[in-house]
Amino acid sequence: MSLDEDVVVTNACIKRIKALQVKTGKENLKLRLSVEGGGCSGFTYTFTMEDGPVEDDDKVYGREGAQVVVDEGSLEFVRGSTVDFTEDMMRSAFAVVSNPLSESACGCGSSFAIKNFEKNPAID
Repeated sequence: MSLDEDVVVTNACIKRIKALQVKTGKENLKLRLSVEGGGCSGFTYTFTMEDGPVEDDDKVYGREGAQVVVDEGSLEFVRGSTVDFTEDMMRSAFAVVSNPLSESACGCGSSFAIKNFEKNPAID
C-alpha cells in the first residue's frame, strides 16, 4: 500500500466517496479504479466501490478518510491522471480526466487508447 500522488483525486471525488460512506454506513468504503482491455478505444476504466481490505499490490490515494485504490497493473495506464466525480444533466459518474498516457478517448470517456501502444503493449 502506498500513499503518494501518482494519481490526483479531486475534491468532488473525495466529497462523493464520503457521501457514499455516510449513505451506506461503511466508513471504510473506498473507490477502486481498474483498467481492463476492451471498449471502443482499446482500454476501459472500471470503477467499483469496495469495503474490504486493500491488496498488497494496491496503491492508495486520497485524503480525509476517502480513498481511491488502484492495482499496480492498472496504475501503469493511469499514472499522472486525475480521478474526478462529474455531474451533468445526463449522468453523474466517477471519471478519469487528464490522463497523460491516453492518446485518444471515446465520446463517453469510459475507454481510451494509450500513446505509443506498440512500444508499451499490455503484458499478460
